[in-house]
Amino acid sequence: MKQSERHHLKDNELALALGQANMWAGRNQRTLMLTIAGVVLLIVAAVGFVTWRNSQDAKARTLLAEAMVVQEARVAPVVAPDPAAPGTPATPPALQPGTYPTERAKLEAALPKYMTAADRYPGSDAGQTARYHAASILVGLGRFDEAVQQYDRVIADASGLLPQMARLGKAEAQLRATKYDAAIGSFKELSERTDLNVPKEALLLELARAYRLAGKGDDARKTLTQIVEQHAASPFAAEAKTELAKM
Repeated sequence: MKQSERHHLKDNELALALGQANMWAGRNQRTLMLTIAGVVLLIVAAVGFVTWRNSQDAKARTLLAEAMVVQEARVAPVVAPDPAAPGTPATPPALQPGTYPTERAKLEAALPKYMTAADRYPGSDAGQTARYHAASILVGLGRFDEAVQQYDRVIADASGLLPQMARLGKAEAQLRATKYDAAIGSFKELSERTDLNVPKEALLLELARAYRLAGKGDDARKTLTQIVEQHAASPFAAEAKTELAKM
């Protein structure tokens, strides 16, 4: 077959394919238009969702930053005013700008800001970080049951290191609330996990402390001995030996 004939045959095949495509499009014009419209709507929805999520994340990060500024503020004594002149009203004591009179006052001011970020944007990383900080502050304020509730939400909803940190925080909150059996259970569960970035012997040391505070001396000695025997090269082993010597 000559080259010109082959080109002619290919041109005919292309024309035939285009003709068939036009015929199909004519018969299925409504279906084709609906399909295109659906694809366009999906693209618009996806772009809209990404834009909305970025906006939500930005707002959550802003609220988180505002709360952290308060938590990191200085604690400074109230400035006493100069003595008032006779016959004039006394000037009330004044705070230095950007400071708080006590650590507790500072924590109480930061807490609602953290909770606002956490409750408004619970699905964002910044919102979950805010909830973790709120739980830590609740521990500092002695509101242990509320702290455990917030830690539980972080454990359930967050990802990465936050759930690990929240589990540790929860166990410490239980211990400080004198709920020793709950704390022992939490520290024991943590010491048996293999997915934590915390040394096992450090968790065992906390477990021994919980046993001791609960009045379970034998269990505390057993746990401390386990640290000394199984983690002799760890710096926590020396602390375990010191604790054993005290018992």
